[in-house]
Amino acid sequence: MIARQVVLAFGWLVVGVGGWVVIQPGGLVDFAGVFLKPDRLWLVIALRLAVGALMWVAAVGSRTPRTLRVLAALMIVSGLSIPVVGVEGVRSVADWGAGLQPIALRLVGLVTIGFGAFIVWSLWTRRTES
Repeated sequence: MIARQVVLAFGWLVVGVGGWVVIQPGGLVDFAGVFLKPDRLWLVIALRLAVGALMWVAAVGSRTPRTLRVLAALMIVSGLSIPVVGVEGVRSVADWGAGLQPIALRLVGLVTIGFGAFIVWSLWTRRTES
């Protein structure tokens, strides 16, 4: 139950960040810059692993358990890959993203909204379940 609530909150957070990027595309670059320091990158790793694990657990009671488990596995793998890639590797990806046109960043924001909305929809209680 707690896993479902945490992942639902994460889904809403993702929707909000996506909306922010659509409205203010440069905000994504600023937001990513906050976490591009070695001491803060460990926080990103911990969050990805924790949310991935909680998503795996919450997937059981969802509308789309297989899809959420795949997303959870991808989140866990991405968290484990950060130490392999290192700060410079993550920074080079962030620099590439920062060089994109605002319309491309807005499209990323729309995809992010869709991703978050899918998580929320998958975990939202159906009327027959309440």
